[in-house]
Amino acid sequence: MKTTALLGVAALIAGCEASSPSPPPVDAGADVGPDVVLDAGETLDVLDAALDEAALDVAPADAACSTACGECEACRGGRCESLGAAASGRFVTTGWSHSLTIDGARRLWAWGDNGTGQLGVGDLLSRRVGTPVSGGGEWRLVAAGSRHSCGIRTDGSLWCWGVNVHGQLGVGDTLDRNAPTRVGDASDWTEVTCGGLHTCATREGGTLWCWGANPAGQLGLGDATGDRSTPQRVGTELGWRGIAAKGRFNCGMLGAGSLWCWGDNSDGQLGVGDRTDRRAPVPIASARVWAAVGPSPLHACAVTSAGELFCWGSNDYGQLGTGGRTPSLTPVRSGSDSDWTSVASGFQHTCGLRRDGRLRCWGDGAAGQLGTGDLTLREVPTRVMSEATFTSVAAGIGHTCALETAGRVRCWGDGGRGQLGDGGNRARSSPTGSCLAAGP
Repeated sequence: MKTTALLGVAALIAGCEASSPSPPPVDAGADVGPDVVLDAGETLDVLDAALDEAALDVAPADAACSTACGECEACRGGRCESLGAAASGRFVTTGWSHSLTIDGARRLWAWGDNGTGQLGVGDLLSRRVGTPVSGGGEWRLVAAGSRHSCGIRTDGSLWCWGVNVHGQLGVGDTLDRNAPTRVGDASDWTEVTCGGLHTCATREGGTLWCWGANPAGQLGLGDATGDRSTPQRVGTELGWRGIAAKGRFNCGMLGAGSLWCWGDNSDGQLGVGDRTDRRAPVPIASARVWAAVGPSPLHACAVTSAGELFCWGSNDYGQLGTGGRTPSLTPVRSGSDSDWTSVASGFQHTCGLRRDGRLRCWGDGAAGQLGTGDLTLREVPTRVMSEATFTSVAAGIGHTCALETAGRVRCWGDGGRGQLGDGGNRARSSPTGSCLAAGP
């Protein structure tokens, strides 16, 4: 098992606690395999039996089939049967061990771990292929946290579902939901992002709101005392955009392109030159204009308006993309290219898109999450699927999903919870096509 890449995190993050056996309490984590604590009160099974090298890139199959089944097919009763349609969409996102996509008709689909209802399909059963999220509706945007999800419909209403022990669903209580539940009655929500146990969102005019767990000040309210179960206004500033959360901190752009971060800073992931938590947004000192940011629990990367890529924070596995493993408390340039457009960070890996649609990933590859066909760690950005171009990428704790230019959804890395959506529970070191079950 190649689990060493993630096992050390329990000693690094304050507020860690031991994992629980199956069945776990809400927000306690997984049932088998090595558990990794990523947030107060939260344990996650990240590298399980699916990470055995012998399991990589072996499609789920029945030995009775004389030939290998194709994409979105499985061998059943000696013949290949369809698992559903090839997943295509306009947007894809990842939680720690689940994934969601919005298709061309703006329907929302989900797959992977569903132990706390984070798929929103009306039950707690995990899915290995995309399943329609309950309630229908047309969706504009979706975000995923550790074990909860939130989305904005085309009418501007905000909905959340999944685990709610810290009020991260924003519905005024701490009861879990296994189907989308509306957050308040406002219809002017514009962006939403989910951290480990909290959520932040913006409304028209660029006001910023956060709710859920707050032990590191990640709600940005000036304190670190107590959860909030309904959306709380962060400061008085207008013009927030591009907000992104992971673990216990957030970053976002304000005004003409200044970059601000707040919350947990135990590994310098706020980029402000020290390791002191911030309970309200603070600017990253730089004259640059920022265009996009992608945080992970322990590091962050961002792209400037000039297409430059900068990263900071933990760098144990080369996730800063600098060619080495030296951490940094302030942004450092990743290479010399100036054509980056977006970036996404998982736990200890990072992926970014270039202007021509080329996708590159780097950092820890123990689960195959870099998509390079092996388990090798990379300290510099490395091309994924040389023949393909992509329009977006999202990184989970040990898996990655991306949207090809033609709309095809592809995922790779840890598949132990079905989060790759290919019908199996094996890890994949190269991109595999996700599938959508028969639905509406």
